Amino acid sequence: MPTHSTIQVRFIDANTGQSLGETAMPADKLPPSFDDVAALQIDDKSYEVVSAEPRTAAEFRETGTVRLMLRAKSLPATVNPRDILYSLPTLCDPIPAMEEGSTKQGLNVLELHEDDWRQIEFVALTLESSAEIDLRAVARIHNKHFKGAGFDAIHIRKAVPSPLEGTWLTLDELRSTLGPSASWFDGLSFQGAPGLIAGGFAVKLASGLMLYGTQRGGRISVLALRGRESTTDVEGDARLLASIATRSQLLLIDWCRVEQLPPVAQHIRDWLSGR
Repeated sequence: MPTHSTIQVRFIDANTGQSLGETAMPADKLPPSFDDVAALQIDDKSYEVVSAEPRTAAEFRETGTVRLMLRAKSLPATVNPRDILYSLPTLCDPIPAMEEGSTKQGLNVLELHEDDWRQIEFVALTLESSAEIDLRAVARIHNKHFKGAGFDAIHIRKAVPSPLEGTWLTLDELRSTLGPSASWFDGLSFQGAPGLIAGGFAVKLASGLMLYGTQRGGRISVLALRGRESTTDVEGDARLLASIATRSQLLLIDWCRVEQLPPVAQHIRDWLSGR
C-alpha cells in the first residue's frame, strides 16, 4: 500500500466534541508519534493532546488522515513554541511503506522507532558525493543549531534515497556471511504500527549487534545498524562489517554523528568502541 505524503489533520475539542478545524499538512512536518507531543498551538491558543487516531506516522501515512482530540490549556508566558528543541540533528525521509494486510502479532519482530530509520547505514561508494551533501547539512545543524540540550533545527535527508543503488548484495549472501550463529527475526516493523515493513528483514548477531533493512526480490536495498550498543565482540563485529562493506564496495555512515567510515576493520572497530 502506498504511503500518503499529505495528511488531513482534524482537530476536535475533547470537552465539547466540536470541530476546531482541519488542515492538510505534509507528512514529514508531523511528529513520528503523537504520544510524544504535549501541546499544540492553534490560532495562538495552546491545546493539550488528549488522544490521536491513529497515533503514529506509520499508521497515518497509510490512512492519509489523523484525528486529534484536544483540550485547551494555558502555557506560562515564558514558554515559546520556537524554544522547543529536537533531540536529533537529522531524520531520513521517506520511511518505507508497510506491507498491506500484514500483522506482527505472534511474530518475533524487530521494532524500530521511526526516528531511528536509516540513522546508521551502509551506502554505496559510488554515492559518496551525494552522501556528502547530507553530511555537510547535518554538520551545519551541529555547528549552528545545537543549543545545549538539543537542536533548534533539523535536517531531513533526501540526497541518498536508494543507499545501495548500483550494488548487488543479496539476502542469501548476507545470510551466508553471517553464518548459523546469527538469529533472524520474522520481520521488521515500527513501534506502534500493527503490520510489517514491506520487504523488511532483521538479524541479531551472536555478539548482540543488530542489522536490519529492506530487500526486493532477494536484492538488498537498505542495510542499516540499530544503534551502536556495546557488544561482546567488537573486534569480530568490526571484521564482519568490514568484510560486507569491502565485498560490496560500501561506506558505513553514522548520520547523526557525521561520521563516514571506509570499509576498514580498524576504523569500524574504533567507531563501535565509541572512540
